[in-house]
Amino acid sequence: MEKIPEFLKNNDHYLKSCILYEVLQKKPIFDSYRTFCDTVGQDAMEYRDFEFWYHRFGRGELDFDYDRSLDPVPKTLMDMPANLMQKITKDLDPFERSYLRLMNHGLKSFIDSFPTVFKRHIYIDVLDKELVLRLNGKKYGFEKEGDGCKFSTPKNDWRFEKSEKSYIQKGLEYLTLVFKIPNLQTNLLWWGVTDQTSELDDLLPVPFFAKSAFLVVYNFDKMVRLLTSLKPGHLEEFKLHFKEPIGKEHFTRVFETEQFKQAESVEIHRIVVFDLEDLVSFSHLKSFTCGLTSITEPEEILQIRDTISTFKDIEWCKISYRRNGTPIGLLAEVLEEEVPEGPLESFTHRYENPESKKTLEFKIQEKREYCDIDIRKIL
Repeated sequence: MEKIPEFLKNNDHYLKSCILYEVLQKKPIFDSYRTFCDTVGQDAMEYRDFEFWYHRFGRGELDFDYDRSLDPVPKTLMDMPANLMQKITKDLDPFERSYLRLMNHGLKSFIDSFPTVFKRHIYIDVLDKELVLRLNGKKYGFEKEGDGCKFSTPKNDWRFEKSEKSYIQKGLEYLTLVFKIPNLQTNLLWWGVTDQTSELDDLLPVPFFAKSAFLVVYNFDKMVRLLTSLKPGHLEEFKLHFKEPIGKEHFTRVFETEQFKQAESVEIHRIVVFDLEDLVSFSHLKSFTCGLTSITEPEEILQIRDTISTFKDIEWCKISYRRNGTPIGLLAEVLEEEVPEGPLESFTHRYENPESKKTLEFKIQEKREYCDIDIRKIL
């Protein structure tokens, strides 16, 4: 078809005649608009104007010279009260909210004006051939299959669909939508990436707001990078686990982060072994868990007790060390606790710091090759 002359595209009656023709074809309005644009040009008329005249002609109102200014200004979605909009959008899942942001600038600005909070968790687990995403309990699974992947989501009732993309690439389509939401917050971020992939390195926005974090990462540098992306002060507690042994000398980098300095609770997997002198690094915490070098001299239990009892805010901590054959009965003797005859698997010791008047309860228990020292403030 030859190009429509510009003077016809600017002729109001000609355009309305084309709309009337589409009405008479009795096709769906969107199909009619697409045909109209293909015929007279993509920029000839906006959809909302086409829609107005389409419905008017459909009702038999054929006055081409009708003055639209006489009509009241139509209400739009953005005219809805803010509190009602919040009630509508608060129950949307993150993907629905992400798609809603893309509809227009007004909706984007509204949704971005208040935080999106995952009250339960954001859970990401990446293995050798699988990526699992859980958002407030809703599971999205992506598995390697041939050169592509198979995946399932709550919307397809967890039935597998197939994609030519890799399981990481397909999973990133969903993850990227979530992490593009501004002011994104979660009570718990679980990040388990044991597959050596760099595709997730820049996924989290900076800063990312999580109250609690559980980080399992194959690479120490990536773990530090991930930890420092979490908003200090907002992050109340975090746990660091590792798939392979790692030297405690690296942890100076962790101790120097604001995330560690402002946290209330920290758990470092006992696969990392600290010296007795390192315990002072945990002195600002309310609770912590860590591994310690083996107690070779029973008197070292006194150094642990005297160090922990000076921690101002301590509520609870757990220290684990390899027994290496040292019986805990010797520790009981040093702490002047009664040692019964026969093998001793556990004992309890109470200690009151004469300066702070703080009373701590020490429960020391053998567990196979390890010994756990469970310390709790009771007064």
